[in-house]
Amino acid sequence: MIDALKKHLALALLATIGLCGSALAAEPVKVKFAAGPTGTTWYAYAGALRGEMLERLPAGSSVDIQGTPMAIANTQLLAARRADIGLIFPPVAAWAQQPFGPFKRKIDNVRGLVGGLDQYYQRITVQNDSPIQSLADIREKKLAVRIGTGPQGSLNEYIAKLILEANGLSYEAIESFGGSISKSSLSILQDQFGDRQIDMIIGITTAGHPNTAQLSITPGQRFLDLSDEAIAYLEKFGFVRATMPAGMFEKQAEPVQGVGFVTSLYANDQMPEDEAYAITKAVMEGRASLQRSFGSMKGWTAEGSFEPANLAAPLHPGAAKYYREVGLLE
Repeated sequence: MIDALKKHLALALLATIGLCGSALAAEPVKVKFAAGPTGTTWYAYAGALRGEMLERLPAGSSVDIQGTPMAIANTQLLAARRADIGLIFPPVAAWAQQPFGPFKRKIDNVRGLVGGLDQYYQRITVQNDSPIQSLADIREKKLAVRIGTGPQGSLNEYIAKLILEANGLSYEAIESFGGSISKSSLSILQDQFGDRQIDMIIGITTAGHPNTAQLSITPGQRFLDLSDEAIAYLEKFGFVRATMPAGMFEKQAEPVQGVGFVTSLYANDQMPEDEAYAITKAVMEGRASLQRSFGSMKGWTAEGSFEPANLAAPLHPGAAKYYREVGLLE
């Protein structure tokens, strides 16, 4: 009788322990990930990030990658809570909070998780034999310059508009000098530049970007620096000072002074703290693996992951908890 009672109590204790273990087990994390267009670097990033997350998140977790038009759309999706996490450029996160450009109302519910995944630079390109030495030349000499930007409303187009403004120029001023603005895709601008139908392209680039690399070969290009005054102006819109290293593209003998920004990972402010913590931890623990997969991520550092300039938005409390836990944040 006593043995039977002991057995019953032992089984009851084991059942209680099992129930406690189940109650304490981490719940699966299920997120929608706003990435970029299929076939782009950002879509590839999202696939690799998804792999690192699922390797470390609780069993049963899922990461649903959404093809999107990139940074501006991703910000809007997070703001509307139609996505849980997304890739965004910090200047775009800054524009959303002002609001500026594509954002007609203030967006203040986007939070940073991991910043500084890669490095982009502004690109102001002219043909090798162009007489233009700076954007100041256009303003001071009232040059009739045909400028190519991205499509209407695209990130490249907004960046081109800001860079012109930083140099005391506008679309209207360019047209008053007899110039023009071509708002087209990169492939069209590449052809127009090669055929000398446009004189300049303003946009962004990364190391090894195929479009920029092609222009270095045909017809040959030269990059223009930004002045310190123009850089200071652009810093108000979330850009940071960045120098394109010499030799990043063929026949580029000199470094290029200007601004740049990084790709960063964000969440909306409704994401529970434990989920934001788990996602941040999973991505950071997979950093070395991701850097082996993408040469563009070689400059990503642990310290830069929560740097305000690499996020331009408040840090999610769950992400802050992780960075404090590992001793990176006080």
